[in-house]
Amino acid sequence: MQRNHLISFLQVFGILLVVIGHSCQGAPSEPLWFTWIYSFHMPLFMFISGFLLRYGNEKKGMSLAVTPLYSSRGFIWKKVRRLLVPYVFISTLAYLPKALLNRFTVRPVEISWDTYVHQLIYPWDNVIIFFWFLPTLFIIFLLAAYGARLLRRFDTLRGHLVLLAALLLLHLFNPAAHFRLMNLSGVASYLIYFFLGYYCCHYRIIGRLTGHIHAAAVASGLLSLALVTVVPDFTGKDLITACNGILLSILLGKIYICHRAHFLDHLYGASYAIYLFSWFPQVASQQVFLSLTHAPWQVGSVLAIMTGIYLPLLVYKLIVRYKSTRPGRVAAFLTGQ
Repeated sequence: MQRNHLISFLQVFGILLVVIGHSCQGAPSEPLWFTWIYSFHMPLFMFISGFLLRYGNEKKGMSLAVTPLYSSRGFIWKKVRRLLVPYVFISTLAYLPKALLNRFTVRPVEISWDTYVHQLIYPWDNVIIFFWFLPTLFIIFLLAAYGARLLRRFDTLRGHLVLLAALLLLHLFNPAAHFRLMNLSGVASYLIYFFLGYYCCHYRIIGRLTGHIHAAAVASGLLSLALVTVVPDFTGKDLITACNGILLSILLGKIYICHRAHFLDHLYGASYAIYLFSWFPQVASQQVFLSLTHAPWQVGSVLAIMTGIYLPLLVYKLIVRYKSTRPGRVAAFLTGQ
């Protein structure tokens, strides 16, 4: 698939926010940047996922409603390989080491078969807690694929607006809010961002954001800070904050491309690998290193950010380099690369 430079920037920008957001272990209180990042970074990834689903189908000249689902190269199997295989494999890989290092961990793990299965089917209890995203996104992909078939005759602007309105209500009044199995509560909450991305691609909305992008980025940034600092809570505030954060990310991407910047280009393509592998060096940098050295938490944070980005990048490059070999193919399969 031809690279979309704006989406590549958003993927890298988003994964940098993830790594930074996971790098404040030991801080006496939540830093402002932590609150700001968590106000929109996962909705941003859902938005990107929806956008890329539509973008990929357009490049193939195929509607989602007629995309093959069940063959060995079908939609479902591709998502199983991309999302669920690494979810199970890496969670399993991390399970025993985390249990053995319980004295360093924030959430100790009991070694038992029940605990192992539980952390797979209840993603928020996973040994790598931020892996909740993988089964959540998998279920959203399934709903999108089957929904496209069921609602084929409503594939119109009016139908799309009705669907977005229904997903907005689902987000605001989530009936599955306390249903933790496979994070179905998260599925209901994040569907709106996924389909906003899907329809933004469908209607070329991002391409229409032209002119005064620097001023718009400043205004969006100030609004973003205000929403996480001085604006009181109200129903729907999280949605507005997340959508504004997504808009800000897009505007920053347009500025990056407009100025022909390249300082993030070396991370293009590696975002997913950084997401999957960053837990290991970040835990070593913060929970183990800080416990043993008693260094200031800021030292552990800087170390966690650097190792959380560049050690996974190295692993990704090794997998890509040796993907033509049998061990490389196995590693690529197990890690969804």
